[in-house]
Amino acid sequence: MKRYAKFLKQTWYLWLAYTVVTALLIAFVSPIFWAVIPMMIVNFFYFALVRYNDDGDFIGA
Repeated sequence: MKRYAKFLKQTWYLWLAYTVVTALLIAFVSPIFWAVIPMMIVNFFYFALVRYNDDGDFIGA
C-alpha cells in the first residue's frame, strides 16, 4: 500500500489534471469518454507497481 500512497503523493497534480480534462471531455464532447476512467485506474496501478517497491521507495524510471 505504501507504493500507491507514495506514487499518488508525487503525481497527484497529474491525476487531478487528467480527471479534470476527462470530465470536460465527457461534458462537452461525448459520453464515450467515460471509458477513459477505468483506463486511468489501470494506468495508476501499473505505474505504481513498476516504479515503486513494497516500501514505497522509487526504483527507477
